[in-house]
Amino acid sequence: MKEIIINEHNLEDKDIDSVVRRAKMVVENSKGELLLVKCHDNCYLIGGHVDGDEIDNDTLIREIREEAGVDFDPAVSEPFYRIVYYTKDYPQEGINTKYIANYYDVIYDLEPDEGNLDLTGDEAEGDFHLVYIPKDKILDEINEIYKTCTRKNVVKDTLDVIEEYLKK
Repeated sequence: MKEIIINEHNLEDKDIDSVVRRAKMVVENSKGELLLVKCHDNCYLIGGHVDGDEIDNDTLIREIREEAGVDFDPAVSEPFYRIVYYTKDYPQEGINTKYIANYYDVIYDLEPDEGNLDLTGDEAEGDFHLVYIPKDKILDEINEIYKTCTRKNVVKDTLDVIEEYLKK
């Protein structure tokens, strides 16, 4: 597994007040297309926050149900990529957070059921939708979105993960 650590303020684990975990998934279908979430002029991978004592696989099952409207158990074991951020004064001044995002992959013909989504208010307001993009075009698509996106770190992380996935 490849791990990237971003720590601009040279924080140590003893400096951390809060830990935020995410589990995300690269989904490739049998046509060689990759699934992207588009929302608020950004793009990212399906998945999200790990709630409480959930394990990553449980998070992915829940998030796929919410964001794709289908029941699917990816039965993941180990992530192929991890990004760790040590952030000072986030989400507010005086709180230092360690943000860990684990990225998994699966080859599966996931067909979203748009009538069965369970989106947050923010997602619904942001024109949330899922789209499959051919592997040979996905980097160009993400780079184009990056030019005007509102969440540069999220889109950049997505680009990095997809680049690593395509090397496999």
